[in-house]
Amino acid sequence: MKRAMVVCLILTAAWIGLSAGLAAAQTYPEHPVRMIVPYAPGGQFDIHARALANKMRETLGQTVIIENKPGAATALGTTFVAQSKNDGYTILFAGANAFAIAPHQIKDLSYKVSDFQPISLVSMLPQGLIINSNVIPAKNLAEFIAFMKKNPGKFTYGTSGTGGAQHLIGEHLKRTVGIDMVQVGYRGTPEVLQELLSGQIVLTIDGVVAYLPRTGANGPLRVIAVNSSKRLEAVSEAPTFEELGYPQMTSGSWGAIFAPAGTPRTAVDALRRSIVAANDSPEIREFVIKSGATPTTSTPEELQALIAADYVKWGEMLKLLNTN
Repeated sequence: MKRAMVVCLILTAAWIGLSAGLAAAQTYPEHPVRMIVPYAPGGQFDIHARALANKMRETLGQTVIIENKPGAATALGTTFVAQSKNDGYTILFAGANAFAIAPHQIKDLSYKVSDFQPISLVSMLPQGLIINSNVIPAKNLAEFIAFMKKNPGKFTYGTSGTGGAQHLIGEHLKRTVGIDMVQVGYRGTPEVLQELLSGQIVLTIDGVVAYLPRTGANGPLRVIAVNSSKRLEAVSEAPTFEELGYPQMTSGSWGAIFAPAGTPRTAVDALRRSIVAANDSPEIREFVIKSGATPTTSTPEELQALIAADYVKWGEMLKLLNTN
């Protein structure tokens, strides 16, 4: 009799635990979700994250709060999420810098790709070659190259951090077109923009969204080429590098959402549904396209495959740059 009671109590406890787990899964999310952005406010990732988070609220039924944690070439914010509780309430909006470049660049990196559960792509993020036309009197890439060759090593270009995608693309540009310029790393796009407008640096290779308001009649900035496979609607007058005879410069980055490894599949699926619904909405699609990017979603498995392919791609670029 006593043994039967013990078995009954064990089964009851197991059922209560299972019921609680099922209830939690069915009610996710029960409170706001934090989206960590490992970049400074005001840059392309931050701007896209805020638009996406605002729209995700409609399907999640909870607020998605943006928290910027820039530093260490995105490693600071990425590590924070890797070490967070895997309950679906802390997620990461990051890209190639965190998952395909930093593992090559940073010795003893404080996280591994396997520390994360991929959820979905959000957007493809090409970069533009943006100059201060008050300093570089060039209307196109050929004139830019000619000017830089007449002034080897005299000018600096800005990036959102030494060792990141912008830096690598800048060094790749130097070798591809045969110019010499010096890289200066900043804490994010807002600092780069400020220094570019002041003439402290003369160019950058970055997502175009933060720079567009100061181009054309509104300022001295000019986008003279983009590294996407086709022209960007947001700056359609700027040709691609491929059009100009430099297909090896076609590159770009991407933005995606991740959770800590071990996050329940119910939370992963709910988050992905919300991301897809937000990205498919006309207002988000229009916003992303006008900011110089391409709205794109994926399955977790497709995102995992992209990370693996990009790890190889950026690794090969680093080897090329380090041996030239």
